[in-house]
Amino acid sequence: MASATTTTTSSNTIKIDPLTEHLRNQKREKLLRRLIPILLTIPYVLGILWTALHPLVSVITGELKCRGSYIDENGLDVHRHQVESYPLKRVGLSLLPLSDVHGSDFGMCDAIYSGRLPISDASVECLRHEATGDVVFDVARIMPAMGPMIDSAEAIVIVVGEVQYQQQPGECQAADGERNNNNQQKDGWYGSSDLNASILHMIQKLGNSKDAPWLTKIVYIVSPTTVNNVDHKNDTVDTSSSCQQQTNLAAVVDTFITSYLGGDGGDASSKHVNPLPPEFSFPMIRSLLVLSDVVEEQQMTKQGNTQVRILPQGTGGALPNLDLVFATYYSFQTHPSGGRYDQSQSIYYGDSEFRAHPFGTELENHVEGFFTRLGSMLELDKSSLASLQSYASDLSGWIGFVAALVIGPVQPHSFALKHGIDALTIEVHVPTTSVGASAIHPHYADFSRCIEHLLRSISNLHERLHHSVAQYTMPSPSKFVSHGEYIYPAILVSLPMVVRAASLALRDMTSFQFVFVGTVVGTVLLASCVNAYTAFTTGRSFIGVMMMVVAWVVHRSIPQSRQEIETGVDLDTTNECRKSLRFVACLIGIYLHVPLLLANYSLGFPSAVFWTPLLAIFVSSGRLAAMCSKNTVLKTIMAIAKILVLVAISPSTILPSNISPQYALILYTPLQLLLTALWLV
Repeated sequence: MASATTTTTSSNTIKIDPLTEHLRNQKREKLLRRLIPILLTIPYVLGILWTALHPLVSVITGELKCRGSYIDENGLDVHRHQVESYPLKRVGLSLLPLSDVHGSDFGMCDAIYSGRLPISDASVECLRHEATGDVVFDVARIMPAMGPMIDSAEAIVIVVGEVQYQQQPGECQAADGERNNNNQQKDGWYGSSDLNASILHMIQKLGNSKDAPWLTKIVYIVSPTTVNNVDHKNDTVDTSSSCQQQTNLAAVVDTFITSYLGGDGGDASSKHVNPLPPEFSFPMIRSLLVLSDVVEEQQMTKQGNTQVRILPQGTGGALPNLDLVFATYYSFQTHPSGGRYDQSQSIYYGDSEFRAHPFGTELENHVEGFFTRLGSMLELDKSSLASLQSYASDLSGWIGFVAALVIGPVQPHSFALKHGIDALTIEVHVPTTSVGASAIHPHYADFSRCIEHLLRSISNLHERLHHSVAQYTMPSPSKFVSHGEYIYPAILVSLPMVVRAASLALRDMTSFQFVFVGTVVGTVLLASCVNAYTAFTTGRSFIGVMMMVVAWVVHRSIPQSRQEIETGVDLDTTNECRKSLRFVACLIGIYLHVPLLLANYSLGFPSAVFWTPLLAIFVSSGRLAAMCSKNTVLKTIMAIAKILVLVAISPSTILPSNISPQYALILYTPLQLLLTALWLV
């Protein structure tokens, strides 16, 4: 029985013709040679095109538009209520029952206790806190009239201050003179800033149980107080140089959070920070808003429009809850309670410009100018040209949002995001207009009304139950691209590194050079660690020296060509070393970029776009390598070109000075050294 089975099996055996098998393998090899370049380039190009179409297409939702604003948490509804308009005139100085010897208030606490407005002492308490020798701020605590509605009290922090833009040192003196002339008419903290005046009116309303019965969270108002201008011994004020008196809002937020939570932090970690009194620091901070009044920005002033920038960007790709961003934007769209009102007095409807990035109009002008010329070349009609301009505006806004996360500038609220506090910065610039000594610009008054509207919306929400999107990009304050949308083109852009590594491992490499690759990779890691240490200790990077060390190690480590024992053919060890090193370089590129894309897309995507071609796509063919080996002149030219490119893309040459040092030292430098080794094999 067994022999019969054997006979049957042997009779059914199919004999394969060696020539047919050889032709089949050649055909398969030819197909792979054509297919691999397609798999290397098509995903990369598709990923870039998909990313460029984010302002137009949402593949996840299947719509030919970018996803619009929405609020995920039902309790955070800004449309359920309205807030009354804020006054457009200050309380006259002649009505003051109390004032100091100078007849003015030099800080927020002075304005609160001056008696200008009937502010409830039972609900509002203010103290001046000298956190460090350089940073002093006033903190006003507003207690809910009915008390917190939850077991553990929650708090909202609002930081109010000015940002002054001075282009030349000489302009500071001229601006001082103009500002001092202004201060003669509008004196003190309350009188010198329309935003401060409106904030004081908001403090009055929040502290009144009749005006704010809805308040269920403790509200802190923080305002920097210039320490250099106060002589504590004589209680006199020096107003000769207001440029030197300005306190950085980022330093105020850092020191406030540190003094509130205790411990070290941020820029304040190098100095001792005095803690706040325990009765001022018991609630849990859930949200923080920085209201930055931008003054003397010449480029904006020439335009004549009010500029509002809602800036959620933090350091390291950190972003606040998207619901907070859209709730802020919705609050600006609201109308005040009552009957009709003049829309020109509205900060949203009064011909204002809203952005989600800090770069102004320069970026938009460049991008829109390019697409305008493109539309003219294509001879588009007015409708198509308008759609193209809208796309250009959103694309420039998206680029600005991503660039702000990568290269800054660092926003004042960033330190709060590091502590898990949802925070954002709202920059407002109202063009200078003559509205009278006691008048408050309508846009500042409406701005404060919108902030109160936002506070009322947040006060309805118990934020421990909060959920929404925390990873996103924004073409404009009313649109967003979620993590689930932009991660797919990011994967496509990185896919060529996977294809190249798989092709090398399964097809191209004959013998993996373990000793050579281990020596080179170990040298690269050691050189990267040494470079990082010197950068942190001395502030200088020695990437050029490290590149020369890696090049020397590569030259000394390449083994001599040898003959394969099994096949008896000569093995080109130099080519095998190059393939083995490229395989490892692609793997390292993948492992470094995957977590970066998941945690900080704004930095990971440009990095993947840059490194994928260098590691996986731009690979010299065997024919070119053979030509270089035979032609000394061509070989010299190629070597010089590679060295020039390596110098041009070195971190000290191509990376901006304000980019994340962790990225430059942990990701960029090792890949730069690996590319050096790869190109000099």
